[in-house]
Amino acid sequence: MTRNADRHAPFANAPDMPAAIAIDTYAHNAPAVRSADFEGPFCGDGTAERDLSVLLLDLYALANQTGIGEFENGFFRLLRGLLAFDAGWTGVTTHTTGGPVMHNSFTWGLPDSFFPEWIKVRDCDPLALGTRGVYGRAMAISIVDPDVPPRFRNWAVKHGLAQLMVVTALDHRFGLTTFLSVYRRALDKPFSADDAHKVGNVIAHLAAALTINRSFQLTRERGTTPSVSPARAICDSFGTVHQADKAFETTLRHDWPLYANQTLPQPLIDWLHGGGAHPYTGERITVHCVPTAGLFQLEARTRSELDRLSPRELVAIQHYGDGLSHKEVAQRMGISPTTVRHYLRCAYRKLGMHDKSEIPRLLAALSQQEALKP
Repeated sequence: MTRNADRHAPFANAPDMPAAIAIDTYAHNAPAVRSADFEGPFCGDGTAERDLSVLLLDLYALANQTGIGEFENGFFRLLRGLLAFDAGWTGVTTHTTGGPVMHNSFTWGLPDSFFPEWIKVRDCDPLALGTRGVYGRAMAISIVDPDVPPRFRNWAVKHGLAQLMVVTALDHRFGLTTFLSVYRRALDKPFSADDAHKVGNVIAHLAAALTINRSFQLTRERGTTPSVSPARAICDSFGTVHQADKAFETTLRHDWPLYANQTLPQPLIDWLHGGGAHPYTGERITVHCVPTAGLFQLEARTRSELDRLSPRELVAIQHYGDGLSHKEVAQRMGISPTTVRHYLRCAYRKLGMHDKSEIPRLLAALSQQEALKP
């Protein structure tokens, strides 16, 4: 299996990178923290190990109770209890020879110009270059370091960033790199080795919590009858699948027998690039898209037998299945009984039906399909 991280040029024909989403005002009320349920010595001994333990306890609870964007906002709030910083940036990326390609990212305490102007200097970003292939070990620089490239220094100064630190983790299941960058604005407060150690301890947990959070996003809107729920996945604009039900893979294999939950088939990627405003209709499946904080939540279903019918054929067979005569159906539709018979013959042929007794089953399937539409 080819992982995204192993590809040399997977984005040659891809659209521009999605804009970073500002999350410092994304959620106004911080969710209740899990550590509050354990008052006493557990949360109060003041050691670095205990501080990290409390953060992780709250981090995993947060992943299971907030939506995308809300989770990232809550994470930065938690991290400030462990480490002093003024702004942050996190997301998921793939490293290429031209620099990192962002699949989605979230900024905290940074201006809107931060990300689009970073794209212009990503090829000389010393943090991106220095941490490529180096996972779990943080790298920190001061903007006054003599070996910082001038273009990158100018970008950082423009955004008031004096101290910069980043750490990454690679998730081998998807071939995606989770990164965490934190920034300070004061020249006299560089990040220390202890600071680097702290974020190095956190990054793998952040990547794992992101997976939990995406899974929660998929399940949070399910009804009480999961057996009839659509198959769901979360992907980005490059078609990379970040999280998916096994049922999503099974459903897509009706049209693409070799599909695996990693990268969407090209027709679906093209559909997303076109906006995904209308459902994608394949030979045997339909897919709906809901934009979700810089990502896309997809819902896939197998097509109903009734999808083979034209709109007029469907209306005719619905009326006929409700017990109306040919003449009554004709009156309802404003057509002749002869035309009604033509529509019904076409519908019977397309559906492989032989008599009227089979119509209720098909109409029941249609009702269930309509109830599941987003």
